[in-house]
Amino acid sequence: MTPFSIDHIVIASDDLEAAISNARDAGFSVVPGGVHGSGHSQNALIALEDGAYLELFAPTQQGRSAQHRWFERIRNGGGLVDFCLLGADLRTEIARVRQRGIEYSQPFAMARLTPQGTRIEWLLSTPPGITGQNGWPFMIEDVTPRTDRVPHLPEQRHHSNGTRGVAGITVLVRDVEASSSAYEAILGTQPVTSAGAHSKTARRFSAARAWIELREPRLTEEHAYLERHGQGPFQLTLSSGDTEIASDTGSFLDPSLFSGARIAIA
Repeated sequence: MTPFSIDHIVIASDDLEAAISNARDAGFSVVPGGVHGSGHSQNALIALEDGAYLELFAPTQQGRSAQHRWFERIRNGGGLVDFCLLGADLRTEIARVRQRGIEYSQPFAMARLTPQGTRIEWLLSTPPGITGQNGWPFMIEDVTPRTDRVPHLPEQRHHSNGTRGVAGITVLVRDVEASSSAYEAILGTQPVTSAGAHSKTARRFSAARAWIELREPRLTEEHAYLERHGQGPFQLTLSSGDTEIASDTGSFLDPSLFSGARIAIA
């Protein structure tokens, strides 16, 4: 089985144009993505050299009164709301996950239209429950070529702040043992127990070039974040080089530019 890799990380806000401007101020090159097939949401993309990307996501004007799994989070401030794994054969992979007791949705079709008029299509599978309930990623498989969906030109993947790829994602959970068991079923791999003083409350999984670290909150602000937003991504660590990076390293970007999202570059 081809191992999952991190496809993209979602940063949600209520104003896409402001999000694009803020990201550019933070040193990112941003490519407008277009409007999703429902007409209720839109995005812009920050493509990285390692093939992953950051998705700046927001409702369209007509979508502000619509339903979407991330809209309630946007009403609660937005920020780092979700992340996605790339699958090679999503129907087979989801069948395996469901056999292990994790009830992801059957893959369903999605699309968006780029500003240039290109229709992009993919399959998506989402975890059960509302955003924040489980802290599990959603999954994607391309129908049209991935190069249509993800910007890939050198100038689109060059960022003046030095970012080259995703080092890893820190996911806050209430019970690291229970969440680790679920991630074992989802990823089909075993975790690596984190070393050091917090080894009992953190587990790390590999996702191709990057890591996913599950951990219980340690600081007051982390407990407050978990209570406000539920289980899910808490911090994104980006890399500026090729060496392995720990979750507690790097310099943080101004969170006010990303609706409060914690983003570090190491």
